[in-house]
Parts: sequence; C-alpha cells; structure tokens
Amino acid sequence: MFEVKRFHDISVVGIDGELSRRNAHVLDELLHSLAACDQHNVVLNFEGLRHLDYRMVQRIAERIVEFQCDGGDLKMAAASGYVRRILEAMGLDEQIYSSVEDALLAFLGEIPGGEPQ
Repeated sequence: MFEVKRFHDISVVGIDGELSRRNAHVLDELLHSLAACDQHNVVLNFEGLRHLDYRMVQRIAERIVEFQCDGGDLKMAAASGYVRRILEAMGLDEQIYSSVEDALLAFLGEIPGGEPQ
C-alpha cells in the first residue's frame, strides 16, 4: 500500500489502492517515522491512489502543517481527477503537482511556486 523512495533529502511516499480510516494510521506512523528521522521534505505520490475517503483530507492537511512547522514541506503529486475533486471539495487548497518530478523540482527551487495541475 505504501512505498518510500528517497531522492537526496526528499522522501517520496507512493500510495496505492485506497486511503481510508482503516489504513490511515499506517500512513500517520510512516510520516511520523520520517519526521523522527529528520526527513522533513516529503512528496505524497497519489498516482496509484484509486480512492480517498473524504474524512482523510483533514488528516493530510494537518500533516502538511506539521511538516511545514518542522522546517520542511509535504507536497502532493499525480492525483487523478477523482482524487483531486475530493481534496478540493473538502477545502484542501494546497497545490497538487502534476507529477512527482515536478514536486521534486519544486523542492529544489527549479519551479518557482510549482506548476499546478
């Protein structure tokens, strides 16, 4: 369900299948583990995410704030139109990058302000 890859000081967390209340604790533990290891720059790769329980959007927003308060950031990338609509409907107005590569480049400052999809 979750796969972590590292690119320099950025962790990319691939999420496959469904993110719901049943498995959200696993994502929370993974993100807390990354932060505890001083991995404060994270990209959530939604490319394989087929369904997002709308109740999880607030949790994602809280994690974004936590990472930003720790001096890093949590970026989202490669969301399908369906997942993007759920995020937007629940009021998450953070930028969603069209690809993981764009999110990584935004961390490196090569895309000023990023390229929203």
